[in-house]
Amino acid sequence: MSLRNREEDVGNLMKSALRMWGRTSSYNFFFFLRIGLRLWRSHLHRLLIKRRIGNPFPSVIAISPTMQCNYNCIGCYSRDRATDNELSTSELDNLFHEAVKLGICAIVITGGEPLMRSDMFDIIERHRRLLFVMITNGTLVTQEIADRIARSGNVMTLVSLEGRPSHTEERRGENSHTIALSTLKLLKEAKACYGFATTVTTSNYLYVSSDNFIDEMIRLGCSVGYLVEYIPCGPNSCPEWVPDRKMRVEIRKRVVDLRNRKPLILVHFPDDEYGSDNRCSAAGVASFHINSQGDIEPCPFVSISRENIRQGGLIGAFRSPFFHKIRENPDLLRRNEYACALFEHRNAIKAIASKEFEPIK
Repeated sequence: MSLRNREEDVGNLMKSALRMWGRTSSYNFFFFLRIGLRLWRSHLHRLLIKRRIGNPFPSVIAISPTMQCNYNCIGCYSRDRATDNELSTSELDNLFHEAVKLGICAIVITGGEPLMRSDMFDIIERHRRLLFVMITNGTLVTQEIADRIARSGNVMTLVSLEGRPSHTEERRGENSHTIALSTLKLLKEAKACYGFATTVTTSNYLYVSSDNFIDEMIRLGCSVGYLVEYIPCGPNSCPEWVPDRKMRVEIRKRVVDLRNRKPLILVHFPDDEYGSDNRCSAAGVASFHINSQGDIEPCPFVSISRENIRQGGLIGAFRSPFFHKIRENPDLLRRNEYACALFEHRNAIKAIASKEFEPIK
């Protein structure tokens, strides 16, 4: 199986992953068919709402339901974030209900470790019209959880690992690689839709873009892989892990080649998000981030906020004057040194956040 050798946006890549997974059995085919119909209805509904609202209207929202985590990963953006006053079960229910009404297609569940919340799957199962992409370290995925993921019909799970066992354990701790592989096996046994998420660094970029690694992930049943270039945020960041320009070119070349040859969809950040015009899609252009306390942030890597989801809901977030001011300056949405333009220009964004704005009507 091969993919056309062209640039595709992340949404099309995710649809391809679901389609590929759906070909593996009749059960999986009907799972894909249900997801496809839901996404199509959401798209049509979103077009109608967009005409009424007028503002940039994201189709995807990233949310961290909790910043609590049972790992202490090096260079994680969620390290040292507040863990009190987190959004309640009812607040998350209301948020996802509003997302459905507005035609939002997908919710990326990140963190923290999402499964630190005991109510996470109860919430997901109540909102089957949304596609949830959940990123987890795998430590809390039991066979029961894996079975619930498979039965839910609206979850794609991404398990975090960093390439070789030494790569994963250097960043995530002892036995973390073994746990991640065991989680993938549980998801395979449950016949879930799943993949892997990898942070690309100077030490692992050649291996995670190699045939050996991708073939191992395919054998473990992955339909999709997320390759995210390292961004040096958090209290113990490692600037030496940031791929340089030559490495980034090589990574991209390998990803495009692997897409043409392997029965697995590779999503490569930032290139698949930024496209040929090198433009970030966050800050409300096509997505934004809501942290566990409800603060509305341009993206997960930039913990700067002016509004909270508890006041104004998603409509208020779409009309954020803070996001509007960021989008008015296109240079802030273009990257050079790092994989995240907003992180690269975080001081300018802090300056914008300190100003007073007129509300957008």
